[in-house]
Amino acid sequence: MTALTKAQKKRNSMTQVSFAARPKLQRILGRSLLVGFVAAVMIGITAKIEELSYESYLRDLKLEATVNLIDVREQISEGVSDYVLALTELATMVGQNPGVSEAEFSAVAAELTTDIPEVRAVAVAPDLTVEMVYPLDKNAAMMGQKDVQDELHYILTGRVLQAGEGRISGPDIESDGSRTITLKKAVFTSSPTGGSKFWGIVLLKIDHTAALQRLGIPEFEENYDLLIKDFSAADPGAERILAGDTAVVDRDPVEIAFAFPFGRWTLAATPEGGWPTHRPGYLANWIERSIMIAASLFALWYIMSLLDRRRLAEKLLSTGIEALDHGFVMFDADRRLIAFNNKYKQLAGGSGMVKIGTRYEDIVKANLAAGLIPDAVGREEEWYAEWSERFEIKAADKEQVLADGRLIRAYDRPMADGSVVGLRIDITDLKKAQIAAEAANKAKTDFMGVLSHELRTPLTVILGHAQLAKNIRNMPVFKKLKAEIESHPDSAGETLPKLEAMNDQIVKMMEALERSGNHLFTLISEILDFAKIDSGTLSMEMEDVTAASVVDSVVEQMRPMVEEKGLKLELDRVDCAIHADTKRIQQVIINLISNASKFTDEGGISVSVKQTDTAVLLSVRDTGIGIPEDQLKKVFEAFHQVDNSSGRKYGGTGLGLAISRDIALAHGGDMVATSVMGEGSTFTLTLPRPQVKSLPVKPDAEEIEALVA
Repeated sequence: MTALTKAQKKRNSMTQVSFAARPKLQRILGRSLLVGFVAAVMIGITAKIEELSYESYLRDLKLEATVNLIDVREQISEGVSDYVLALTELATMVGQNPGVSEAEFSAVAAELTTDIPEVRAVAVAPDLTVEMVYPLDKNAAMMGQKDVQDELHYILTGRVLQAGEGRISGPDIESDGSRTITLKKAVFTSSPTGGSKFWGIVLLKIDHTAALQRLGIPEFEENYDLLIKDFSAADPGAERILAGDTAVVDRDPVEIAFAFPFGRWTLAATPEGGWPTHRPGYLANWIERSIMIAASLFALWYIMSLLDRRRLAEKLLSTGIEALDHGFVMFDADRRLIAFNNKYKQLAGGSGMVKIGTRYEDIVKANLAAGLIPDAVGREEEWYAEWSERFEIKAADKEQVLADGRLIRAYDRPMADGSVVGLRIDITDLKKAQIAAEAANKAKTDFMGVLSHELRTPLTVILGHAQLAKNIRNMPVFKKLKAEIESHPDSAGETLPKLEAMNDQIVKMMEALERSGNHLFTLISEILDFAKIDSGTLSMEMEDVTAASVVDSVVEQMRPMVEEKGLKLELDRVDCAIHADTKRIQQVIINLISNASKFTDEGGISVSVKQTDTAVLLSVRDTGIGIPEDQLKKVFEAFHQVDNSSGRKYGGTGLGLAISRDIALAHGGDMVATSVMGEGSTFTLTLPRPQVKSLPVKPDAEEIEALVA
């Protein structure tokens, strides 16, 4: 251990002791005071924001209530004007015809009540005594009433005499318990001197509830509490409540005053139940803000606690790096050593230069000078130039042989700040295992190739003799034997049928032998192709051909086999150009149709060829048993069988689809499968279309699915 390392450890130890000696309670108290102060400030700001937001919301509500109240005022003015107009017309008629008969009065009153259904009574009172009323049957009690004189005192004085105005009184409670509003207007007739003379009054009694309904008050009161006050009584300081609740006055209502010939009213309104004390979502807003404040305080507390944890983290990091089984090293942006573990020092420290602050280049140069890099012996400058280029321009991954013969892989990765982190992994045992595995794989491939070739040669001879034996009838020996039998007519009739039976049996045996031989030949060919693909020796003879020349002959070749099973084989294609190995693509199509026929008992098989801007899609669809969804991704694996039990119904090596997909990939294409259990499967071969000076582009999955469908 160097003096520098000892001093550094001593300083670190003293710092840790000093840090640990700080009273934990003091740190927590200081942190708590700061967090509490920040919390108080944030809560105060949040409360002020909420207060200002509420004031703005309340102003909007009052503005909205004022606008609505103006609408109510307009409705009231319009409705009351109708009442006043009707009463004025009646007063004018009586003033022009003071001696109006009861029949004439009833006709006018009937028309008035028809136009204004809420009018309960129409009356005229000459000299303030009611003499005529309509309808009489409902208002007979009003006849002869004089108790209106006090009520009308105000009419006979002041502005009535000056302007002929009327007034509205009520609401009054009638004998049946209902409430009415009374409109009264003075009637003046012409005097002999040319002036006017007070004749009496006319009045309308209007149903209070119906009048409010006509004026639209109930609709307004669905959302607001309303108060209507009349300030036009005889006593200027008095007021009458025409509708609503007096409690509205105590709720800071919005008010609108307006005047008309018969009165001076004030409308006051608040939202139903009074103004809200908070904005909508007040509680949710406070909860949200509280969460934000809590999150902020937690973040503050956490950040402060990081200061206490930093040294512990540094210590843990140092311990973790040291626990690695591989060499670890880190350099700063100037390529100076800032961290390493003992494993790295063992692997790269033969020159003794592995120290904090040493430049990476100096370590490499020292190892070169000491001859500790076997690959660089005799070519040190050239090796260093190659290493410098790798290190400075891009990440360096290189296998290195140490002086003791061990093999390591060096990984150096630059980081965003310019520093470099590296690993040194001893791969001596892994390399030996890799070499052994590659040798074993090559031996396996060579053996499969030799075995397949040695099996296929005698099998070809067997199949040839089987085909000859199927045609035994055309052999000279058979013809000669048949001729000799026919030359003895006395025994030919009995012998010839036996000869024919023997011939038929031999043909059936040869056909069975040929089928089994062809199946075995296919299996051997698949094994041989797989061996070539596995070893990378499968050759492709690419040429520009048409889809018709590749597909049509294969479909016709396979049609007898498919139709013999009772299935339909359909072809739907577009003729387009492709760049491919014709025999290999035909091999794929044959394999797909054979598989479809094998797994389909009813329905049929359809072959289609479609094209996109970038690819040709060749699909084979069947109506067979289908493939489970969890098996779709595995069907292209070598030797995979959906049913791998010993008693499975369908045979095969499980290599056909794997070989077909490898052929597709060798063409720059791909193969995908889709299936629905019980409905069938679709295998789609994708081939790139020939393009001038451009790489083939595979269509995406959605494009393939749309075209296949």
